[in-house]
Amino acid sequence: MSPSAVYPRQCFAAANSREGFRSYYGNVFSDNRIDRLYIIKGGPGTGKSHFMKVVARHAREQGYTVTECFCSSDPNSLDGIILSRAGSPTAGLLDGTAPHVCEPTLPGARDELIDLGRFWDGEALGGQRDTIASLGQKKSTAYARAYTCLRAAGEMDSLADSLMEPCVDESRLTALAARLLRSVPSGETFEAVFALRRAISMTGRHTLPSYEAAAKTLILPDNGYGMGFRLMSLLLAVSEARRHRVFVSYDPLCPQKPDGLLYPETGLCILTAEATPAEGIPTRTLPLRRYTNPRALREIRGELRRTVAMRETLTDTALRHLASAASYHFELETIYAAAMDFQAKEAFTERFCRELLR
Repeated sequence: MSPSAVYPRQCFAAANSREGFRSYYGNVFSDNRIDRLYIIKGGPGTGKSHFMKVVARHAREQGYTVTECFCSSDPNSLDGIILSRAGSPTAGLLDGTAPHVCEPTLPGARDELIDLGRFWDGEALGGQRDTIASLGQKKSTAYARAYTCLRAAGEMDSLADSLMEPCVDESRLTALAARLLRSVPSGETFEAVFALRRAISMTGRHTLPSYEAAAKTLILPDNGYGMGFRLMSLLLAVSEARRHRVFVSYDPLCPQKPDGLLYPETGLCILTAEATPAEGIPTRTLPLRRYTNPRALREIRGELRRTVAMRETLTDTALRHLASAASYHFELETIYAAAMDFQAKEAFTERFCRELLR
């Protein structure tokens, strides 16, 4: 998509989900979007995120549009950036270390490796080997426990969907989806670019306001009883049939559920779950209870509320385990940072910026 198109400037490119760690790298940094890809390697605390932040700052000064992909586990860090400017190749930089391991598929032709490990003192790190191994194991255990809870939360979410199934007027909801997208012109091919707006992270739940910031018109369907997610899935199906170009955000817990759509040709943005409308943007709220059967809903309301409460309790427990993982992760960062020659690394960063952005 062109640098001038309407699109979210910030997103998550991965999720901590009911399926474990879910990476969207392949879509976000796909061959048809990125002309040159730089894959950054190095341990925790070696400055991968800071490296990308410096490159992003220089790129903006040179007139590039920058898309920032934040880390879904630590939203204060970057997992990747995309740099685009009219007349210049589009460049992508990403963190290619675990859990989102990325290796060159077109080495030299498109992909380059950047090894920040060249700036650490291996002997100093060798002296901390046992501590590093112990912290790494504790971090992995905390993540495994978090994913167990998220998997169970996902099961409760599926149960809630099953309870709601007989209550939904599917035909009317499908007709609504078609009406909402009447203003979006059909294209030649369907293109969905993933850009997640929410994350379940080591520091809690996070929502980026990037979709709202890019919108020219905003529609906010109510997500009571999960109806918003049902409508969003139908909207995405209509977009596929009409061959739309669309940015798609997915629910971090349940990756099969879209929670945001942004149409770059018109600026139409439809969001369920958390949303913060930008000032001055035409905004319409959309109650969806009228698309349910009230009698059927009354019969399952109590059980549905208990199921949703269990889902939220399990998600909160997962967040506590992710917070434990954070403490081990930041200890590892401290150890690696102490072994880094940051002066040499920053000099390399400046040289890299001059060569990339000339």
